[in-house]
Amino acid sequence: MNPAVQILFMAVIGSLIGGMTNMLAIKMLFKPYEAKYLFGWQLPLTPGVIPRRRDEASGKLGEIISGHLLTPEVFIQKLKSDETQKFILFFIEKQIDTIEREKLSVRYFLERLSEGLSQKIVDSFNDELKSKILSEGDRLYGEKISTLIPDDAMKTLDSKVDELQPQIIRRVQLYIDSEKGYDDLYTMTDEFIENRGRFARSLKYFMSKETIVENIRGELTKLLYHPKMTDIQVRIIQEEYDKVKGYRLSDILSLDDKTALAESVSDVLKHRIDIDAILDRPIIDFNPQMFNAFKDRGKFKLRDNITAYLGKNTARIFEKLQLAQVIKKQVDSFELSHIEQLVMSIADKEFKMITLLGYFLGFIIGAVQGIIVLFL
Repeated sequence: MNPAVQILFMAVIGSLIGGMTNMLAIKMLFKPYEAKYLFGWQLPLTPGVIPRRRDEASGKLGEIISGHLLTPEVFIQKLKSDETQKFILFFIEKQIDTIEREKLSVRYFLERLSEGLSQKIVDSFNDELKSKILSEGDRLYGEKISTLIPDDAMKTLDSKVDELQPQIIRRVQLYIDSEKGYDDLYTMTDEFIENRGRFARSLKYFMSKETIVENIRGELTKLLYHPKMTDIQVRIIQEEYDKVKGYRLSDILSLDDKTALAESVSDVLKHRIDIDAILDRPIIDFNPQMFNAFKDRGKFKLRDNITAYLGKNTARIFEKLQLAQVIKKQVDSFELSHIEQLVMSIADKEFKMITLLGYFLGFIIGAVQGIIVLFL
């Protein structure tokens, strides 16, 4: 055989071997996707490299991305950038404008968080209010009246009780001196005389009923202002007052009355507070001055607080998100054919160059072998 033809032939054979070997190696990165078996024995090099190492590769990819690319430090740095700060402020301003223009209420935002949340809050508040009132009613039911009245109010009440005896005397004196008092005394005197026998009736022959009534009025006045009567009145008033203070609510109210009173108080408070109306009230109407101040200056403080909160809790958020596992799970969910297409589309030119390099190197190696054969 012609030496030149022999060298060319071996170079072509070497080129084909080199190119086809590289091409096969590239194909074996992915294929076959599953292990192949012959007579129960798994064939070597099946499945392909990437399918065989898929679990390990996806885990390493997740660790690399979460440990070196999407780190809390990178996120915080991006969060504090001027671009992000402007975006946060722009977002806050848009929300403020929407709240003001559309007169959004608290209920609107609660329903956006979870449908029916506002009604749950209303029911929960009313139930808690009733529960607290009933619980407090049970606690107070066994307390003394004196312990239920604040000290300042008790001092005021004590001073009022001290003034009660003179006021009673004045009222009784006004009654005795009034025309109504005179008529009542006259009627009682007349009944006394007529119902006490002949001796009592004979009194009217010695003095008139009017005179008797006037004498009684005078004696009653003297009796009212007698020192001993005054002491008796003061003592009785004080004793009754001390008894009242020592009463427990359970001495005054029955269990049914206590329950009815607590429920009545609960109903009144529910009506007065009216959580439904509060939730439906536009946010801007709660305090227009405060809302305007927030719109002008508070938005900057809110932006800073959001930034500070996210920056402080970024590491914890990333820990809760478990990005490495999320990335691994997502990569594992891809079809192998899709991953192959993705890799081939990215590195197609490089793989072609590797194949061409195999042809070229195989050609050179074949030619060198042909030359060596000629000299042996």
